[in-house]
Amino acid sequence: MTRRAIVLTILAAVVAFGLVKLVLPIIQDALNTGDGAVIRAEVRLINQCPLADSSFAVRNTDTGRSIPFSNGMARIEGDRGTYLQIALANRYDGVSFSGEKQRIAPQMTMTADCAEGERMRGVMDGIGDKFAN
Repeated sequence: MTRRAIVLTILAAVVAFGLVKLVLPIIQDALNTGDGAVIRAEVRLINQCPLADSSFAVRNTDTGRSIPFSNGMARIEGDRGTYLQIALANRYDGVSFSGEKQRIAPQMTMTADCAEGERMRGVMDGIGDKFAN
């Protein structure tokens, strides 16, 4: 082999290894495989709603377990690849609020956004009905 062929072979091997390293986590997530490691997430709430932070909880979408926010923080566990979502605290039965899903990480920031819209008016009306009793 010539020197040029050796360099090109090494370069091709490095590029192939890099691509495998980049694509493997995506394939594992798609197949829902991995090392099964449990992640303890500390979630900070950015509250853009006219409700107290304690009105919200972070929910593990795999298990359905919810942890309410206290002073804008919540701690929850989940397997690697799990998604978390902002939801209303359990005391608001019959009213739903589902924020954007985010993949679990040790440190997270999630936003509760109650921008005006038909959907949010329904949520706010439902909450108001709960306090009317």
